Amino acid sequence: MADLDLVLAGGKVATPQGLCDASVGVQDGRIVFISTGQWTPKARQTVDVSGKVVVPGFIDTHVHFRDPGLTYKEDFATGTRAAAAGGITTVVDMPNNKPAINRTDAYIQKRDDVRAKAMVDYALYAGATKLDQIPGMLKAGAIGVKIFMVTDPKSGYPHDPELFTGDDGVLYDTLKVANSEGTFCAVHPTNQEIFTHESKKKWDAGTTTPDDFVEAYFGENCVSDHTAMATLIEMVRASRARLHVLHLRSETGVMLIQRAKQDGLPITMEVNPKYVLHTSEDMKRMGPLCTPYGLPDAVRMNILRDIERGFVDVLGSDHAPHTREELEPGWKDAWRIPFGNPQLDHFVSALLTYVDQGILSLQTLVRTLAENPARLIGVYPKKGAIQVGSDADFAVLDLGAKGTFSNDGIQTKVGWSPYAGRAFTGRPVMTISRGRIVMRDGAVVGEPGWGQYIDGAALRAQ
Repeated sequence: MADLDLVLAGGKVATPQGLCDASVGVQDGRIVFISTGQWTPKARQTVDVSGKVVVPGFIDTHVHFRDPGLTYKEDFATGTRAAAAGGITTVVDMPNNKPAINRTDAYIQKRDDVRAKAMVDYALYAGATKLDQIPGMLKAGAIGVKIFMVTDPKSGYPHDPELFTGDDGVLYDTLKVANSEGTFCAVHPTNQEIFTHESKKKWDAGTTTPDDFVEAYFGENCVSDHTAMATLIEMVRASRARLHVLHLRSETGVMLIQRAKQDGLPITMEVNPKYVLHTSEDMKRMGPLCTPYGLPDAVRMNILRDIERGFVDVLGSDHAPHTREELEPGWKDAWRIPFGNPQLDHFVSALLTYVDQGILSLQTLVRTLAENPARLIGVYPKKGAIQVGSDADFAVLDLGAKGTFSNDGIQTKVGWSPYAGRAFTGRPVMTISRGRIVMRDGAVVGEPGWGQYIDGAALRAQ
């Protein structure tokens, strides 16, 4: 056998059959063998991963890189650097850019502009609202269609009015158009009428703190989310369109979607880890830097239990970077600022801390951060699995590593993490993209342009 490009030797490997002691060999960016018994052939580069766990490279199907138009917050180079730092080997970027990505020419411009910047592999969503433009964006390679059932009544960002689908007839047609083109819609479910109505009550009363914003945005018992989900479920029941529901943040919401799945509807769901990682105490302490993620402990634990039970298909970070300076005014009026926070540098390690605590299993993280995301976007088992023939995408984990999150050395352009100061146990210590090491021991060593575009049109043609 000729010398291989890379061998990972001495560690435990997460295969579809479970963890095993094995070495993994890589040639030309693909996995060419997995040997039990730790047999290690010759390779141009052999990495000793003794005491570590090798898992499929994580896939984040929900990031906001702000490129084009708002690159003072993040661009594709810094965003994919942060992904590599966090063990992520594939990202899917959302279309709420400036200009909004809801036209074929805007999609193609973004696709071509970011190609030279990406450090890890990537796919792009098409924005909805212009039905006649959706087929062209999908032909240009969009992985799916993103629908926002929400727009921000004051700030206008990140939920851009240009990307707002607030008409149920247009919503239904968008689902059907995407389905006829062989793809799915990822939907941010919100009852905008309730959100706006409750917001105006708060404004009239002069109560505009982050807590007031969350009360208006979610509604009592998350009624805004649940009524929007019920509408979506019935539209899918009628049309059989594929639906991926984003931002699950209540047990009732999880069970609404789970029951629809049990009815045989083609629906999947996503939880953003920050909803289960941020506490109500974090919300009080951080205010607009944490809005709207500080759920009560009982709610968080119920959602974590549902993740572990296998109800939740995907964990997507919703990496949403904003500068601290533009968020701080939200202490006085949370409606006048954008909301969201950066996640990619640290959220995987924060979740591994839950693995150490026995709240989540490593198998669950592999399923929700690698296997199921790959299935969602149509690249499994090329990605999302460690098996012969798959891309050599790996995250090497040190499950015993302990430390405290810090803003020092952070890769996201905004330069801060909502987890700074929090203790962790477990972290990615190496990220490998198609056989190339792009992060080692916290240092990002990859190069812009290495990341490959995942062409949704080519996948649908297979």
